[in-house]
Amino acid sequence: MRGISVVSFKKKASADIEPPVWFQRAFSIRCNVRIGAFTYFQTGSLQGCESIGRYCSIAGNLRVGDIEHPTGWLSTSPFQYNAARFGWSEAAADYEALVSKKDSFRKPQVVIGNDVWIGANATILRGVTIGDGAIIASGSVVTRAVEPYSVVGGVPARHIRFRFDEETIAELLDIRWWRFSPHDLSGIPFDDVNAATTDISRRIDQGMEPYEPDRMKVSKTTRSPTESEAPGSSRTRRALGRLRRAVQ
Repeated sequence: MRGISVVSFKKKASADIEPPVWFQRAFSIRCNVRIGAFTYFQTGSLQGCESIGRYCSIAGNLRVGDIEHPTGWLSTSPFQYNAARFGWSEAAADYEALVSKKDSFRKPQVVIGNDVWIGANATILRGVTIGDGAIIASGSVVTRAVEPYSVVGGVPARHIRFRFDEETIAELLDIRWWRFSPHDLSGIPFDDVNAATTDISRRIDQGMEPYEPDRMKVSKTTRSPTESEAPGSSRTRRALGRLRRAVQ
């Protein structure tokens, strides 16, 4: 894992990480989230995100799952369910807030699949699921579910096109190539998706095993391991590479 020192965690927030993951610049995590291997981040904030899959490419100024306000109540202001918001003022020091209903209007946390590319300045609202292989254009505000291998963009984000034809998408979702490490995928013709899926399918039939590293849970109070200590580190990968070559 690389760059965890630039990540800020709020209160009890934590990240259950499958290494390697790289945080390239300052990043904020304000929820409990699971993050898959070979994913990298630039700047951004996770406010309400359940999980992010493997091999995701996330550009700067991402916002995921920002806190919602009630739109069907008397007001959209949080004073209705959070007495502390203005409790420091005598004018709001003694009133009955609907604390028990503070989460009643909030949607589920965001789920982001594998091999998802999110452009700069994107916002993803709560209740959204983004399918494997999807692309979110820069500046988009995603308000609804995104299908696997769909390209979406705009405010609100709308479907633009699919990356591949239906048959190719079905094949990609069937083989789930992201289960494997770059070492396992060495020699695959990445620039020819049909040849790549054929080659990966053959390797799976021959017994290629998924990459399954030990996960790490990181929070504000835990010490992060150094890159060389972490499972999936460059030292570990080099050792695995030597072992593979020795048994070939």
